[in-house]
Amino acid sequence: MLFISLEGGEGAGKTTQAVRLLERIESAGLRCLRVREPGSTALGADLRRLIKRSNTSDEALSRAAELFLFAAARSELVTKVIAPQRDDPDLVVVADRFADSTLAYQGYGRGIDIETIKAVNALATHGIAPDLTFLLDCPHEIGISRVRGLQLQMPLDAVKPSDSADRNVEGMKFEEEPAEFHERIRLGFLALADLEPDRWRIVDATRSINIISDEIWKAVQDRLPVTANP
Repeated sequence: MLFISLEGGEGAGKTTQAVRLLERIESAGLRCLRVREPGSTALGADLRRLIKRSNTSDEALSRAAELFLFAAARSELVTKVIAPQRDDPDLVVVADRFADSTLAYQGYGRGIDIETIKAVNALATHGIAPDLTFLLDCPHEIGISRVRGLQLQMPLDAVKPSDSADRNVEGMKFEEEPAEFHERIRLGFLALADLEPDRWRIVDATRSINIISDEIWKAVQDRLPVTANP
């Protein structure tokens, strides 16, 4: 199993690039499993709705509760979806966020002790970690403006579920946070990437979707199982 994760702040384009990458991997003749966090299990979907609810003072989660809900969703995802297939040499897993997001958001963003989060992540992931991680990096003001623009542009009769549709249903918990919070997250992601340069690839997410997709695909091709089509 090749495990790839896409990370970044709000509106960086992770979901779009995850879909693009899945299509290219499948075109290469490989099986690809796309997952997202929190989600991709029944429990994960329920917890996603809890986590993403309004950030008003009477409904806001405590920092620790938020951390543990993410960990619970991740443990369920790993245990029931990823781990049972980890020995499949022809499978590629593409994750729209994974444990690094918790370090960036709850650690650098919320201020929870990083070592505490690492311990919680270790328990939740059961030792499974991405082989390759792409950081879609862009200034937070660009990402947030994209999210708000998508909401305004989404047609009322949209048939296919989309990230913008999800945001309308779930709320804008993290998007509503102040600019300082998003800047801390961005710097946190960059710090994490600096610690593990062999795993991380920093991608300029201010460019066009096609250029970003091509850059990611070029890096992924070198890591695909030998059974992939050229």
